[in-house]
Amino acid sequence: MFTGSTAITVDDKGRLAVPTRQRAPLLSSCEGKLVLTVDTHEKCLRVYPSDEWQNVAAQLVKLSDFKSATRNLKRLLLGNAEEVEMDRSGRILISPYLRDFAGIKKNAVLVGMVNRFDLWDGDHLKGRSGDWTAEGSQGGFDDCEELSELEL
Repeated sequence: MFTGSTAITVDDKGRLAVPTRQRAPLLSSCEGKLVLTVDTHEKCLRVYPSDEWQNVAAQLVKLSDFKSATRNLKRLLLGNAEEVEMDRSGRILISPYLRDFAGIKKNAVLVGMVNRFDLWDGDHLKGRSGDWTAEGSQGGFDDCEELSELEL
């Protein structure tokens, strides 16, 4: 289970070190093999352990190619998916294309989302977090029926 946020540095070659506390679970569950793809709603990347990605990909493959919305979703998620593997130092390499998509430069944040991570440019995440907080304080979360069931 991946939770919490960790500020990380991306080097000039596009490598980042997976936080130490996340390495052991990733090595045991997927042998350090990950899949990176774009997020469909935000300017960030999704980072899946390979076993979790297989579940996502299996659901996507079942979607019809005859509907433009599902076809486009598949293009985004499957078409931009890149397999990476942690090296001996726990680093992964993010392609220039995916770094550019998410605007990730040097300072990044890896955010645990239970079954995956979101990878953000640090400055962009700060701005978006402020937006989300403002939306919530203005009652923006009240309009979502799913959220009314939560006991937080």
